[in-house]
Amino acid sequence: MANWAITSYAIEGPKETLEKIEKAILEHPVEEGSSEDWEGNVLKALNIDWEPNTPDGKGYYMRGFIQEEPWYDDKCALRFCAKEAWGATDFNEVLEKNIPDIKVFYSVEEEGGDVYATNDKEGKYFPDRYWVDTCIDGNYQSDYFQFESSVYKWLSGLTDGRVKSPEDVYKFNSDYEDSDACGENYIHIHEFNVIE
Repeated sequence: MANWAITSYAIEGPKETLEKIEKAILEHPVEEGSSEDWEGNVLKALNIDWEPNTPDGKGYYMRGFIQEEPWYDDKCALRFCAKEAWGATDFNEVLEKNIPDIKVFYSVEEEGGDVYATNDKEGKYFPDRYWVDTCIDGNYQSDYFQFESSVYKWLSGLTDGRVKSPEDVYKFNSDYEDSDACGENYIHIHEFNVIE
């Protein structure tokens, strides 16, 4: 069974090109034996030929499904999300390789395998670099942050000033792991890997 990641996409390019991609997402033929929302069907609608991944590592990994209708943000980028197995697929790479006048930005999150990554190094569409997941005295909270300093400011507020640094997080988790304290307590900081 796959661990399913959520990959958010933002595509920049000429309006006519983005409209073709949008139409392909919304209206595409369905390859026999595939799911209607499979990314491969979208590529086929765009007349893009690609080779599936093979055991020798040739071809492209395409185990993902578009999860929502595309929309345009205030920067005129085409946005949508996909559910992809184990992390980001090669969908973005195949699109860019075959449609040279676009740039595909993505941010992927897969908690089970601790996969957090983005190719948006400037933070134009996906500025967050940290996702923090906590349970403190039975209260579950999580949030996204652009800066590490913001992470520790937030954690300090949640812990009445006890957690202000990476060392404090380690101590917090160790203290509760090694005790018989009632309730579940943890702080998990997930940093997004910036893909070049």
